[in-house]
Order: sequence, then C-alpha cells, then structure tokens
Amino acid sequence: MNIQPTTTSQTSNTNADKTKVDASQDKPTASELSRANRQELNQTILQNQLDISLKSDNKSMTLLYKTITASIEKRLSDDETVTAAPEKTNAGKSYGQDQDTSPQATADRIVAFATNFYANYRERNKDLTEEQAMDDFMQKIGSGIDQGFAEAKDILKGLQQLEGKVAADIDETYELIQQGLQSFREKTLADKAAAQSAVAG
Repeated sequence: MNIQPTTTSQTSNTNADKTKVDASQDKPTASELSRANRQELNQTILQNQLDISLKSDNKSMTLLYKTITASIEKRLSDDETVTAAPEKTNAGKSYGQDQDTSPQATADRIVAFATNFYANYRERNKDLTEEQAMDDFMQKIGSGIDQGFAEAKDILKGLQQLEGKVAADIDETYELIQQGLQSFREKTLADKAAAQSAVAG
C-alpha cells in the first residue's frame, strides 16, 4: 500500500510561519520601543517640570535667564578667542526663593554674565583696535542673546505663558539688556581712551 505525503499540512505550516515572520517584521523591536518610551517619558517630565515651575512666582524670568546664558555659552564655545573667567560665571547656580526676577535685575545679571567674557577676548585679539574688538565681541554675544530670547519665547508660547505681564516683562528685559550692553561698551571704550591719554601725557 502506497502512502501519499501530507503536502497540504506542510504547506499550511509554511504559510503560517511566513505570516509570523511578516508580522514580526512589521512590529518595532524592543530597543526601538524602549528608546521611544524613554523619549516620551523625558518629554513628559520636562513638560511637567516647566508647568510646575512656571506657575510659581516669576519662574518664567528664571527660564529666560537660563536659556539666554546657555545660548551665549553655546555660541561662544566654538570660538577659541572667547573664554570667561570661571569664578565670574554663575549661570549654573540655582535661583533662590528670594531671588529678584524683575526685568531690571534679570537684565543686569545677563549683562554681567555676557560681559565677563570680554577681558579674555580682548587679550586674545590684541591686533584689533579697541573699537573693532568691542564691536566684534558685541556681535558675538548679541547673537547668543537674541537666540536665547527666541528659544525662551517659543517654550513659553508652547506652554501658553507668553501673555500679559510675562510677555511685557520679557520685552522690557530685552530693552534693558540692550541698554546695559551699550553702557558697557561706552564705559569700557571711554576708560581705555582715558588710560591711553594718561600714558601719552
């Protein structure tokens, strides 16, 4: 008696295995899922932290300060001619509960932070005149400040916080920073000119 092979069963099993393979290929891997979950979790944590902090008194100004100083550092980090005195930079220090976050105080801190880089920059660019060095330096830190403002505004806008007093304070802070930088420029150039005149006399 001849026994016929059960080809139907084998074909069915092959098709089932193929279906499993196709289905598994469509599914993300465990590492991809883990990476996506971590990114989503980090974003959720950041969002919650910002939501909580910005509901506190004037925390939006703290965010503005930290974003701008980080932008200045990032903008200058690739420029070997600019280095700040380590003991004078305090962007990484946390604001205390009693920290003054008014537009004037915030602007003063940002101007102080940014201009701390100038002495070292001038020392490394002795071939430039005083005015050339100052103008070049102002352009460098100015671009960092503008970028920081733009990033902070985007964050606050996304959290629906860029309105009312917060928006007004941020605009006022920007104007006060420009005034502070101009005052620094004028005073520094005037002091240098006076010193040179004293030496020449």
